Amino acid sequence: MIKQTAFADIADYMDLLLDAICVVDKSNTFRYVSPGAKRVFGYSPHEMVGRSMFDFVHPDDENTTGQVAEKVNTGDEILHFENRYIRKDGSTAHILWSARWSDRDQMRVGVARDVTKQKQLEAEREELIKRLEQMALTDALTGLPNRVLFYDRVKTATARAQRDGVEIGLLYLDLDHFKHINDTYGHATGDSLLKAAGERILGAIRATDSAARIGGDEFVVLVDAIDTPNALSAVAEKICHAMSKPLKLPHGEEHITASIGTARWPENGSTIEELLQYADHAMYRAKRSGGNRVAT
Repeated sequence: MIKQTAFADIADYMDLLLDAICVVDKSNTFRYVSPGAKRVFGYSPHEMVGRSMFDFVHPDDENTTGQVAEKVNTGDEILHFENRYIRKDGSTAHILWSARWSDRDQMRVGVARDVTKQKQLEAEREELIKRLEQMALTDALTGLPNRVLFYDRVKTATARAQRDGVEIGLLYLDLDHFKHINDTYGHATGDSLLKAAGERILGAIRATDSAARIGGDEFVVLVDAIDTPNALSAVAEKICHAMSKPLKLPHGEEHITASIGTARWPENGSTIEELLQYADHAMYRAKRSGGNRVAT
């Protein structure tokens, strides 16, 4: 018959555990902490035993931690509860807990696992996905939505307008004399001009509207929920005014203007393609008339 190893003997090998075993009484005081605590919490067991767990819990997690502790005290078994602890060096540790109540000892027994690195990797992955999604839906030069995102916003706005019985508008902008400036002073100057144009358009439209760059020196604006007969032309005129202010470029100061064509849904088209075509034709009429104006 093989003699069972005593608990005290097993305890000699607990420092091999990557997790920490913690025993906590009803007053939330640590009564036992295994050697793995040094890796998980940054404190040695003797620095934790006899102290309240709330001496170590992140302040923002104290309420939820206390609520979970009370559930364990009443007999609930808790698996996969996460909270944060403040390590001895001041850094934050993300801890994954499993815990149950011991009727025999009248204490909570929990196993703590440090998942900080996993959390950091998850955050990095989410940030990468966010950046990739942004790259796929925005113009790299101006940071404005690209054609794909703009089409999606027009589709959403059209469905909402149809439901609410209102109109929406579309503006098609082309910068006057952009090719001359770009060819004369180089692409760096042209890029600076396009970025400045995007910023000015954003500064001139309403918070409910949406601007996009769809190629070259062409921009479009969704004017959402037109509530007055002059609302669309008012936004267009505001953009014209904003664009005409002197602009400092690498070679010096320039006066940049824009030709703008307008279209209304559903009056001038029922689809985004029809609206863009109508507004594009109106923009060319504005350009043929000398530029720096709005045509309907």
